[in-house]
Amino acid sequence: MQRLVSPACPAAPHLSPSAPASSIGSPSPAALPPPLVPTEHPLFLSIDASSSEVVRACVLDERLRVVWTEEVSLDVDLASYGIRHGVYTLGDSVTCPSEARLHALDLVLEKLAREGPDPTLLGRVVAISGAGQPHTLHYLSPSFPSLLSALSHTPCARISSILTADRAFSLAHPPTSGDSSAAPQVRELELHCGDSAASISASMHEEEEGGSGRESVAQRRERGRVEMARRTGSRATARSAAAQLLRVVQMDQGIGQELERGQVLGGSGVLGGTDRVVLEGGLFASVFLGRYAPTDAADACSTNLFDPVGAKWDDDLLAFVGSGGSKMGEGAQAAGERLRALLGEVEVDGGVELGKISPFFVKRFGFSPNCIIVPFSGSDPSAFLSFPLSTSASPSHRDALLSLSSVADTDTLAVSIARFVPDPERSVVRHPAKAWWELGPVKGKGKGRERVEKVDEQDEEGTPDFVAFISSRDAGIGRALARDMYCNGQWPVFAHLSAIVPHGGTIGLDDKHFSFFFPHGEATSAQGLVRFAHGARVTEFVDRKINPRLLVESQVMSLRIRLAHLYRSLLADDDPSLASLRPHDPLGFPARSSAFSPSHLILVGEAAENPALSSLVSTIFHSPTFLPLAGGLKSCALGQVGLKGGEAHAEFEQDRQKTTAAALGSAYKAAWAHARAAHGVKVPFATFLSRAVEAQALEIDGGSASTTSAGAKVEQHHRSGGSSAAASRPSTASASASGSGSGSGAATSTSALSRLSLPRHGHSEGNGSRSGLEQRSSPAAFGAHALGSSRDGGGLEDQQEGAGGGRGPTGELAPDPPGLSLVAVPDQHEAKYYDSMLPEFVRLERAALKGLV
Repeated sequence: MQRLVSPACPAAPHLSPSAPASSIGSPSPAALPPPLVPTEHPLFLSIDASSSEVVRACVLDERLRVVWTEEVSLDVDLASYGIRHGVYTLGDSVTCPSEARLHALDLVLEKLAREGPDPTLLGRVVAISGAGQPHTLHYLSPSFPSLLSALSHTPCARISSILTADRAFSLAHPPTSGDSSAAPQVRELELHCGDSAASISASMHEEEEGGSGRESVAQRRERGRVEMARRTGSRATARSAAAQLLRVVQMDQGIGQELERGQVLGGSGVLGGTDRVVLEGGLFASVFLGRYAPTDAADACSTNLFDPVGAKWDDDLLAFVGSGGSKMGEGAQAAGERLRALLGEVEVDGGVELGKISPFFVKRFGFSPNCIIVPFSGSDPSAFLSFPLSTSASPSHRDALLSLSSVADTDTLAVSIARFVPDPERSVVRHPAKAWWELGPVKGKGKGRERVEKVDEQDEEGTPDFVAFISSRDAGIGRALARDMYCNGQWPVFAHLSAIVPHGGTIGLDDKHFSFFFPHGEATSAQGLVRFAHGARVTEFVDRKINPRLLVESQVMSLRIRLAHLYRSLLADDDPSLASLRPHDPLGFPARSSAFSPSHLILVGEAAENPALSSLVSTIFHSPTFLPLAGGLKSCALGQVGLKGGEAHAEFEQDRQKTTAAALGSAYKAAWAHARAAHGVKVPFATFLSRAVEAQALEIDGGSASTTSAGAKVEQHHRSGGSSAAASRPSTASASASGSGSGSGAATSTSALSRLSLPRHGHSEGNGSRSGLEQRSSPAAFGAHALGSSRDGGGLEDQQEGAGGGRGPTGELAPDPPGLSLVAVPDQHEAKYYDSMLPEFVRLERAALKGLV
């Protein structure tokens, strides 16, 4: 294929839509002047770089419907970097080239410009946000600002050709979230925090002075985990910025060599040649701005250096990390101040306008010069914004979002909380979309705060201050391992065995089996799969077929127990829901109480559409599980493709309309920021999202829905697809625990979002008739596996009442909550068995972690 050559750049900014998509040379601008951009149909762009393997772009229209998506695979499109799964791996070290991440950004924007259905697509984008890889730091050199300025004057060049590894970055290959080489630094951080907490306690109780010296290292580290969570919202991990920065400082010092105080961060070394240290979201935001962007507060909370309550960097931890773990003193304090300057400012308002887009993107890709840049965040905070979860404190109106990962990612359970309740078993961050007027005194330096004209007085619920994330790291790896070991490498076999095997691996009431997966040496006695039968550890089960289901059960039960602990921490000691709690109960909460389970559980992620997984999740959590609606048809969420337009339409939707929860959340935040900046009205994020999609829901229910010009041109661009191509849907459901295809199962459609803003609790208003958008599907539509085990003789009719609002007057199932499609309801018989298994699960898990078995 002919390679494009970059000519002298003319004045016209737009790329040629007909240019080959696969060419990697600098694209040729169009010979004609740019078309006029209509202002009445704005678009919103999100860049999802949360995966190490793929960088995605998602475009929404003014009704928050997916218009177009593109993606770049680093392994395929950037094979010249020699990366595998987007990273370099050498033992415990897992790194990624910073230059390749920017190259992927350039490619995905080029694809949008060339392959989009409308030449004005990027010119109509009015706001941009995104999500970066979690925990991935990029070390920017002192020449980075000048290179950004030079980039604006060379619009025919690629971003990566100017911001090269040797000129723009002081560390060309920084560690990623999969890196575990900083484990020794985690130990140092835990001991430092533990000893600091002990010294404070000893000063308050003089009789305990010196007591910490009699404690074991394990006790000091455990106290350090608790103290670190209290100060930063989470325990220290090898992938966190605190541990990684401490490792870099110690490498700069030359471990084992003595250096004078005051020279810790000076001289040669990585940090000596670094002007700014940014998370990946901050890197992308800075490139779009053309200058350094502040760190998003929710993203800063992941560093273990930021105080979520005070919204500031922790002075003590900065000094400890900046000094390389040396004793406190004037030199350490100076090193801490230097590190504070490297990390930069933090923006606590996730929807504020940071500034206008860099002229480079205006000249090269045809963006509007008035396009605003909104703070980029991490993958988990962005995915949390993909659905307007209920923020009610009532247990009957409490939602949770569960992201079921692909093979190499983490399962994450997210809930919003009103107050800071830290614990080492979870991570608590500032809400990623809390506006500055909800924070009290004005903080940060974002624009537009002085021009707010109206205050919305109709908001019933305020934005919670914090979001709690409960994670199961690399849970997808465990499922993939079980697939390869026991299912011939086939996800359909995995799903089948997970569905037909009895709970606990046996039919009887006693002697249940358990399987745990410790991929990173969490258990002192073993690493990998740890199995128990009849209360004792075994090498392998007699019946090997029970392994897949037992592994999924343990992963889900772990999440359920930790979520219940979170709900317990929000209750008073005399709360009535704790009346049935037995003394010294190892669970710490009544397993059968509804106060410790979410009322609705929304599933996203590549494994979310696996019917066996959704059934187990629903039963163990005692909660109905839902997928976000897609395309206005429940059959799309169930994988019944081709109802409109056949295979051509299904293939088109898979290629162009699939997106991720992180991409959607970022795009929604960009739309919210634009509404604030353009109209100057104080509207919380949840209220904005609900009102925007409610208007679309009413329009669709009335049969008067219309597409925007962008959506119409998408349809015209792929006329063979049949129905409107402005719709999107989740990926086709197969019996895959990691999803099939290249996209994520967390996709959302143009009409699915229309339901999000309506009340999510109770029946829809009307005379009892229900449209296809509202009607809950029958058991036949899902199959027995999606609804629970058929062994108990219970179809959907035998499940808990009120899963989405109760039953209708003739006994039929009530309508789905708006914006959601029911995929599973709890099997009450199996739920009781799982409740009885939880204490034994806790006992065996603790025994394995402590090396007692």
